[in-house]
Amino acid sequence: MNERTLGRIDLILFDADYRDANAAVEDSWRVAVMASDPRARAAHERARAAAVAAANDRRDPTAPRVPTSTTLHRVALGVALFAGVVAVALLTTPRTSPLAVQDAMLPSGLLAVVAVTLLCWLEPRRANGSLWGSRVPAVIHFALGCLWLLAAAGVFAFRWSEVSAFAALPAIAGLALLGCAGLAALILCGYAYRADRSGRQTGIARVTGDLIDQRDAPEVFDALDRWWSSAGPDALQHSGDRVRDVRREVLARLRAARLITERDEQLACWAPDPVKWSERRR
Repeated sequence: MNERTLGRIDLILFDADYRDANAAVEDSWRVAVMASDPRARAAHERARAAAVAAANDRRDPTAPRVPTSTTLHRVALGVALFAGVVAVALLTTPRTSPLAVQDAMLPSGLLAVVAVTLLCWLEPRRANGSLWGSRVPAVIHFALGCLWLLAAAGVFAFRWSEVSAFAALPAIAGLALLGCAGLAALILCGYAYRADRSGRQTGIARVTGDLIDQRDAPEVFDALDRWWSSAGPDALQHSGDRVRDVRREVLARLRAARLITERDEQLACWAPDPVKWSERRR
């Protein structure tokens, strides 16, 4: 079993909140289907978003669409984090470096602006957990914002003498962009922190977290039940051996986390394939 599959198992189980061992064993089939094929997890997210959007449309036709995430959004997150770190790294070059600090300040500021812009764009998806569950907390905005502000303050306090008076405009612009990006990241952190406190990114709360009215939750679960009734049997029909292998690994990790016992694991391994598939309620 490759590392990507194991990583997907860990990612799904990280946000799981099982009430008991039976719930964990029952959910192991669903985890196995989504971990064995990343397209299944993406299709499940699309089905969830469509069900929530349909319920919201009936409550308020003007409600915004439910944001969901694709590989493009996860790549954008990686680009944002990389750009944010490079923005700081450019300003920490030694005085003997071929890249003078006055030449690095404008690119640094632009990279910070790109990073915070991407983070703002991704925030609705981060907040509802579709980006990467609860593994992308609000603290990333706080950390980047503080780094940018500290880097700007450090350059101004300790290295401004390296900036030539005849080439100060680009350096000033870069410093201003870096400071504005830092303040924007801290403001974004405030919004993101409130979203994190709602718990919408974790566990079963993420399924219905975007609903306007939580009374529509049964409707969303019914729609996902219908999705699983075809997706589960199709997965076993087309790649049954792989799904079963992945499920054994899921059970092993549940036992390692002490969510199930060794006896639970053995009994589950000998159990027949499920006849009925449905979305986990808790």
